[in-house]
Amino acid sequence: MVLDIGHISINIPVWVTMLFCSSLAFLTTAVIIPSIISVSRAKHLFDKPDQRKSHTSDIPTLGGVAVFMGMVLPLAFLNGSAFEHQLKFIFIGMLILFFVGIKDDLLVISPRTKLIAEIIAISIVAVLGDIRVTSFHGLMGVDLLPYSVSILFTIFVFIVIINGFNLIDGIDGLSAGIGIVSALSLGTWFLLIRDHSFAGFCFAVAGALMAFFRFNVFGKANKIFLGDTGSLILGLSISILIVRFLESSLTGTIVSREDFPAPTLAIALLIIPLMDTLRVFTLRVLVGKSPFKPDRFHTHHKFLLLGFSHLKTTLIIMAFNLGIVIFSVLLRDLGNIRMLFVIIPASLALTSIPGLFFRYRVRKFLIKLDLLGNMTWILPVTLTNLLVSHFSWIKYEKSSHLPNPVKKAGKNSNEDLDRLLRDAYLKKTENEKAVQTHQ
Repeated sequence: MVLDIGHISINIPVWVTMLFCSSLAFLTTAVIIPSIISVSRAKHLFDKPDQRKSHTSDIPTLGGVAVFMGMVLPLAFLNGSAFEHQLKFIFIGMLILFFVGIKDDLLVISPRTKLIAEIIAISIVAVLGDIRVTSFHGLMGVDLLPYSVSILFTIFVFIVIINGFNLIDGIDGLSAGIGIVSALSLGTWFLLIRDHSFAGFCFAVAGALMAFFRFNVFGKANKIFLGDTGSLILGLSISILIVRFLESSLTGTIVSREDFPAPTLAIALLIIPLMDTLRVFTLRVLVGKSPFKPDRFHTHHKFLLLGFSHLKTTLIIMAFNLGIVIFSVLLRDLGNIRMLFVIIPASLALTSIPGLFFRYRVRKFLIKLDLLGNMTWILPVTLTNLLVSHFSWIKYEKSSHLPNPVKKAGKNSNEDLDRLLRDAYLKKTENEKAVQTHQ
């Protein structure tokens, strides 16, 4: 593969190019992050803890700036006529989301403004860069898409993926970890089909995220968050790579064929962001809340309720995402539809398990309070917020044992009732232990 460095073109082995891209991205991100942390401390640019967040101290939230620089710097050295044309518009799209993310991290902007900015950035990439979904690969009997439908569907796909990464960025390392799994998986694919420019893109993304992961998860004095800047750019990058994967599987390559289930494999690569977004948005709508209002309904929050650390939660979810990818590859001969009927129900069920375990744990506590009468059995198999919000037979007159925030959360707020029940449960357990000790 040829690397362009100024006016000099160097022909080097592909594996050296991939190592160069990932190493340069890693080093760039790792060098920039300490400077960003210093500036954040000097200017008091922190993400402050509140009732819906998992951290308890002020943390700098501009890690996305370093990740952005780490991603784009190696891309300047990659070549290929088609890639160079698309790269111009990829950079423009990234810059738009970079500045929108910076503003949101520092000042906070409305979901509507953020959505408009996303649509503009995506449209530039899809229309001018011609990075778009052109076919359904025979899914539901649909192959080639009309141009206007192709653009609209591409915008929809990008918005779902971008906001999926934004939504799962709630605990240390999770968004970056899923991004690493996706980027390395896609990079392997592009190496197999000899699409070396996009393979280099993948390894640059993975390298930048690995450096950030180190500071975000293991950093003590130098801990930093990805912020909206990082999650938006990460979502856009993975969206571009996913669309390239879908399109590359249509061409005659050494690994593709007519019945290759590319759409389902793409879903498998992003199963955690997609399923968590679907589940959380559905729950928010069912309890009468805005689907875009932040809360603690996510799968990773349920792991924290069960006592898992951020690192253990992140590693478990990453392992689950990678397992679904491997499982889908093994099932590729089933075709798109049958694979979807296997992996989607399985993913929804598995991502619900942490919440179900938690509710079973506090069931005895709720039975003692007699909040649900003879219907307490339903608690471990339902969504707590939905149950409390919509079932009129809940005995609120007997809920005086619960703290006021619990009653408020159940009726008219976006607070996670599971979390408040956990706190009430632990407090009651501690009180009972204290009484036994004194006896």
